[in-house]
Amino acid sequence: MKKKLLLGIIALISLGIISSCKSNGVTNDKLVIGMECNYQPFNWTTTKSSEYTLKIDKTNEFADGYDIEVARYLSKDLNKEVVIKRIEWASLIPSLNNNEINMILAGMTETPTRKESIDFTDPYLTSDLAFLIKKANVDESKGTKENPMSYEELLNLFDGQTLVCQQNVVGDEFIDTYFVNNKENKSIRHSPAQSTYPLAANDVLGGISFAMPAELPVIEAMTNLNKNELRVLYCNYKDFLSKDDLNGLSVSIGIKKGNDELKEELNNSLKKLSNQERGEMMGRAANRSSSGAL
Repeated sequence: MKKKLLLGIIALISLGIISSCKSNGVTNDKLVIGMECNYQPFNWTTTKSSEYTLKIDKTNEFADGYDIEVARYLSKDLNKEVVIKRIEWASLIPSLNNNEINMILAGMTETPTRKESIDFTDPYLTSDLAFLIKKANVDESKGTKENPMSYEELLNLFDGQTLVCQQNVVGDEFIDTYFVNNKENKSIRHSPAQSTYPLAANDVLGGISFAMPAELPVIEAMTNLNKNELRVLYCNYKDFLSKDDLNGLSVSIGIKKGNDELKEELNNSLKKLSNQERGEMMGRAANRSSSGAL
């Protein structure tokens, strides 16, 4: 009897410890979001509050960017408070699994490796690949929306030239994969990556680099640096990008495995957000990014 009583006491104590641990973690009552706050135009840090920003938890600074516009939309649609936590990229998934946050909204692409440790919502942005280029460097009838360039035409255009992009983004990876290491023996070089898209775009504007690959809304926004000299160069990217790299043009929200309740809420909310609205959000964010980085 004493043994059973002791086991019962131990069980109750253990249950209390488990409950206490759970109470220290986040719940689905709030949207507790982790992001770098250093990845323009998806998210970045600013000292100024505006209609587009949210305060960064435990700081006097604010987060801005496309991710923040999406966070504000989700907050309003789901009627939930948002908490933004600034977390280094490598610590985002561990922080999610340690219950420090319940969402990663940080321009993250769903990959097989990441899916082993976390779940993802449906994409909250799926874009096209395009290039920023000076108008003087390409015939105005080529690379238009109605007449996009083929991969072969891109290689011929870029032969003997340099390409640039922001560091740590898919566009920068594409430069080596599809252009520097091409099979047609075209001489295409990779300029040192810039810290932001606007700075990379400025390289193109200044003639330091020939063109910049990125998601279409980013390229459209970067043309605002100088609409008289810069333009969008459209291409048939689906003909040469691998399946995995096509997937890299989409970003999703990271959710802890088993948190199906929050995943369903987020997916249902995202369904109400049209592709046009998403594109407009990214365009606004890229414009704000360009105005603050040059």
